[in-house]
Amino acid sequence: MTNTHQIFGRHATLAAVCVVLLACTLVVPAVGQTPPSLSKKELKTLSATPAGQERLAAYYRDKAEHLRAKAQEFAAQADYLATQPATIESKQGISCNCTSHYRYFSKLYAQEAKGAETLAAQHDHLSKTKQ
Repeated sequence: MTNTHQIFGRHATLAAVCVVLLACTLVVPAVGQTPPSLSKKELKTLSATPAGQERLAAYYRDKAEHLRAKAQEFAAQADYLATQPATIESKQGISCNCTSHYRYFSKLYAQEAKGAETLAAQHDHLSKTKQ
């Protein structure tokens, strides 16, 4: 290869990397929308009144909904990757984007959603019993 071909190849590679990084920075803020979290102090003050218990129940329901959506995203990605050939390989010779990774996190988020839904039901019950 001549020097011109090497320089062109480097510039083409650099341009491709820049495009990929730009695409990643545009996608990440849209994905990162999570419900606001409550501090321990806020949890303690809200749990003292029935209205606070209702607010906590709503908070945990929102959290459960967010986690279920995340679990569905990971499950969809796992289903998609199951149909694709392994294109990226690690040193061990297996794909880095394997379906088991996405299925694991899908199950994890689904379990966390169940826990948040249980907490929402408990706080809803407490708000009704304190009235």
